[in-house]
Amino acid sequence: MTELVELGDSLQVYTQSAIEAEYMYDEIFRQGCYDGLDLGDAPTVFDIGGNIGMFVLYIKSKYPDAEVDSFEPMPNNIELFQKNIELHGLSKVTLHETALGSSPESGVEFSFFPLLPANSTRYPEIKEGPKAQMAAQHQDLAEEFYTAEQVTVDVERLAAFLPEDRDIDLLKVDVEGAEADVLLGIDASQWPRIRQAVVEVADLDGQLERVCEILRGNGFKVDPQRAPLTAEEDRYYMVHAVRG
Repeated sequence: MTELVELGDSLQVYTQSAIEAEYMYDEIFRQGCYDGLDLGDAPTVFDIGGNIGMFVLYIKSKYPDAEVDSFEPMPNNIELFQKNIELHGLSKVTLHETALGSSPESGVEFSFFPLLPANSTRYPEIKEGPKAQMAAQHQDLAEEFYTAEQVTVDVERLAAFLPEDRDIDLLKVDVEGAEADVLLGIDASQWPRIRQAVVEVADLDGQLERVCEILRGNGFKVDPQRAPLTAEEDRYYMVHAVRG
């Protein structure tokens, strides 16, 4: 059920999960997981994993003239993203209603969690750990929060959307297990136009090192740091990458 909630600094957003919206606000606005970026006055930003638009609200609050392309495949999130952009009267924001991966695919099944929409993923097995942690304290809640609906979407390569006439000042990727897939969907000739990236990664099955290797191989210095609001056993990292 959609509701309009008020977060810190009187920021209002439409959300399907007030608990998750508060968490994202804390992570992005209070803990500053995207602070310290050097983007210039009117940056070009690609936001992979747009969710309900919280990252876009943050970027536009810091860089009002930023031009943002955001990608989100889940229909519920798309609807709320659009409502939040309209609510705050944001311009120069383009929402692409698609998932991204290493190759184009049709009819790919994703797991959408109505009570935890930002956790929706192509790879639901990565949610077994967080579910088990919650179940250790509240079994019933874990079953409720991690009950998924199956959603079928198309997958495109990011290469098809990157502009040829300007650099990308920031590539942000937060896609719940598909981070390497997204990066592999960029053509070799396009990488030099990407100045920096921030990728959130769950370090499962070597995914963190795989993401770091892709970035290093394309000319970046990488700095993996534990994600804010997470414990060490959660194994979530923010990989900050700047062109070396």
